[in-house]
Amino acid sequence: MVPDINLLPQLEKRTASPKLFYSLVIVIVGLIVAYLLFLFFTSKSELSRLTAEELALTTQLDQLQQELDARQSVDQGSLEESVTFIQGVSYPVTPLIDETKTLLPTHSYLRSYVFGENTVNIEVDFETMTDISKYVERLLMSSYFTDAQINTVSNFDIELGEQRELTPQQKFKEVPRYSVSITATIDFMYLAGGRRS
Repeated sequence: MVPDINLLPQLEKRTASPKLFYSLVIVIVGLIVAYLLFLFFTSKSELSRLTAEELALTTQLDQLQQELDARQSVDQGSLEESVTFIQGVSYPVTPLIDETKTLLPTHSYLRSYVFGENTVNIEVDFETMTDISKYVERLLMSSYFTDAQINTVSNFDIELGEQRELTPQQKFKEVPRYSVSITATIDFMYLAGGRRS
């Protein structure tokens, strides 16, 4: 047997690895370019949307500014006109407060009063309907008022302490209180003359 000896160096083909490397680089560059194109187009659409939104908000700001200017430019009057108006509308309220409290029947509670230009709105709590009618009659007979009208009447239950369920008999025995809103018209001639002695 003859040995097979090859003294020539073996030549290997190394052309496969550069092709693989170049193709990998091309794929990566392609992915980067595709990503940049995606970012470009999404940014462009976002920019157009934000531009339209900015234009709408600018238009809305202009409209609101015009409304504000229009409301501020409404005749606000001078300080002298304001003082003259207040002096024309102002009147002593202490006699009216005292009168509304004095005329209250027993076991009633004056919640609030609001003074208007010609009237006093009174909120009072009463125990019975009879007390309501007596109070309105007293207001009508008072020299400080020319008219008195009931605006609203609503009832409520007094609930103190711990809440418990009542039987029908207990509910029947309890009488609700009434909250009444009354508008009384002021007699300025009598009010200007002073209080009753």
